[in-house]
Amino acid sequence: MKLKYIPILIVFTFSFLIACTKQQKYTINWSFEENTKNETLKAVQSLKENLELVPGILGNGLRTDGYSTFLQTKLPENVSNISAEAWFALETYPTDTAGFFSFQQDANNWIAANINQFGEVMLSVCIAGKTKWYSTSVQLQKFEWFNLALGISESKAALLVNGETILSNPVTASQMVYSSLFVGRDSREKKIHIFPINYINGIIDEVKVWFKPLTENDFDKQEIKEFAQHKPDLSIPSIRFESDFNRPKYHVLPAANWTNETHGLIYYNGKYHIFNQKNGTNVYLGRINWGHFSSSDLVQWTEHRPVLTPEKGYDQYGIWSGHVIIDDNDKPAIMYTGGDGKEFGMCLATPTDESLIVWEKYKNNPLVQGPPENFSRIDFRDPYLWKERGNWYMIIGFGLVEGEEEKGTVLLYKSSDMKTWEYLHPLFKGNRSVDDTGIFWEMPVFWKINGKYILLVNPTPHDRKPAVAVYWTGDFVDEKFIPDHKIPKRLEVINRMLSPSVTFDENGQTTAIAIIPDLIPAEMQMQQGWTHLYSIPRTWDLVDGYIYQQPHPALKALRTNEESIAAKEIKAGEKLLLSDGKQQLEIMAKVISKDCEKLGFNIGKNKENGEETRIYFDLKTDEMVVDLTRSSQNELVEKKIEKGQYEINSDEEIEIQLFIDGSVVEGFINGKDGFTTRIFPKYENSNQVEFFAEGGTVLIEELKVWELRSSNNQTDFLLK
Repeated sequence: MKLKYIPILIVFTFSFLIACTKQQKYTINWSFEENTKNETLKAVQSLKENLELVPGILGNGLRTDGYSTFLQTKLPENVSNISAEAWFALETYPTDTAGFFSFQQDANNWIAANINQFGEVMLSVCIAGKTKWYSTSVQLQKFEWFNLALGISESKAALLVNGETILSNPVTASQMVYSSLFVGRDSREKKIHIFPINYINGIIDEVKVWFKPLTENDFDKQEIKEFAQHKPDLSIPSIRFESDFNRPKYHVLPAANWTNETHGLIYYNGKYHIFNQKNGTNVYLGRINWGHFSSSDLVQWTEHRPVLTPEKGYDQYGIWSGHVIIDDNDKPAIMYTGGDGKEFGMCLATPTDESLIVWEKYKNNPLVQGPPENFSRIDFRDPYLWKERGNWYMIIGFGLVEGEEEKGTVLLYKSSDMKTWEYLHPLFKGNRSVDDTGIFWEMPVFWKINGKYILLVNPTPHDRKPAVAVYWTGDFVDEKFIPDHKIPKRLEVINRMLSPSVTFDENGQTTAIAIIPDLIPAEMQMQQGWTHLYSIPRTWDLVDGYIYQQPHPALKALRTNEESIAAKEIKAGEKLLLSDGKQQLEIMAKVISKDCEKLGFNIGKNKENGEETRIYFDLKTDEMVVDLTRSSQNELVEKKIEKGQYEINSDEEIEIQLFIDGSVVEGFINGKDGFTTRIFPKYENSNQVEFFAEGGTVLIEELKVWELRSSNNQTDFLLK
């Protein structure tokens, strides 16, 4: 899909303006109806290829994305008395202060109606490049319609919400005249990296511009009251990603924008819930809320409104990772990391309804403020809780210095009621000179299977080594973790999957879902409009000190169009075509390597354009290899080779199971070992899958291919 800026600018004729002025009507009316004669649609700027028209307050409204979509028009003549009015509905608050309207003389002189990151309405006045901000006490609600207006005279600017004046402020702007108008952003060019942060994310409708300052008398209060009762549907329109063949269809991921880790998978009242770090207003790590999905079967998920949002104070910097557990009252509870920009604290929240849609933060948050005083490091995060022998325990990801050596650790706390916590000591410490576990551990898991505890951590990137999920098995003795082995095991052979969330499913089977990062540059993230996703649900078992992973049986419900290939030999250099034209597949192959040197799969292949990803086992080097050097013609995609140690016995059967879903590939070997990778072919017809052998013969004993249906994930952002 080629992304581009939609052409902009309406130029109104002088005679049209004179006529409107004489009739005392608005000079501009953007109603966003799909009409070829409606020139207002040309005022839209966006990275999106298509205009996203959705149900508005009347007819259609314009859906914005939070970082690229807005309206801009030149005003027909320099004016100093002018007003703008529109209906808005917000999905999120912005990352930074963003604009609803901005009347601009030039880049250094403008007046704007704004909203800050906490939903508060503001007025900004920029004169000669210096901006003054005027705050109000009015907080706009997300997922609701409201009418907002900005009126400007030669000496005063006024803000009105639902026809009521909330700010009327003298401004020193008597010499300012206006030549252009922005709607959906303000006049600043403000970014984090390449991502604009002063845009709104929601719906805009019924934009009107007047050549006079509006007053309360210009509004029909009864009509506004009636319109404000309408419920906006802030679901992401399907048109946004309809041509994105790399976007997964049966994995769980937010409807748009950025997601990140979670430890929030639970089964409660007959439903699965997973909570995730989410920036719903942009495509980068920032402005983190806790999103929420629910499912009755681990296959089809519904995304709900975020349950936790940053507020002024202890979590204004973000609602970072944590854990969801069932408390002593058999109710879910969230323990999350809240940041105020200076230090992190552990904070509690509980639901107010059985559907877990609305949550309340505990009034005495944070329950743990910053790490213990005897540590110099201030960042610690990602609490994980469990109960044992009548006490609650909590571990928190951390890094410490002993002598001159930095090492990862998790700090152990204890409580009888989940509200008053006593710090005990590090539960367990790494030794990176021996175990290569880095200097800081994130997203810990402490989970018991078959009488043994699993301590799983994610060492942060260090010394040019990427983040990786590793684990020890052992026992919890005298409130310390005693490992069975010094060196941790990797969760996956090829590790693109991190930070699993673990719970018991409805049948008591340990079940995990983890994040699978994109690992693509910011330019691609912004172009595609979504970043990261979650793995398919996997079952865990603990056998001889190893986590055995398999795809959850629930996924079988997605299978359709099964094709079986009879037993046959694949000779050196031979390729067996398994699928052509499909991007959602499950493949199960049982093979014996016999005398070959390499065996595996070519996926995402197209001979004409040269795209191809090779996933194979090298029997000479005892390695599993993911060769991405020809995976994409997109110059932004990193071309590299990923390897992991893996030995295959040439006389024994090996079972390989692949799940392909657009850009994500998950695999399982012999019902125990997992691997994950991401591919981003440039061309939609790069979708062939082959089995191949090199340097000898492979015996295929059994091979099946299923096309997998979309899980048809839903979005429910409506206020009930």
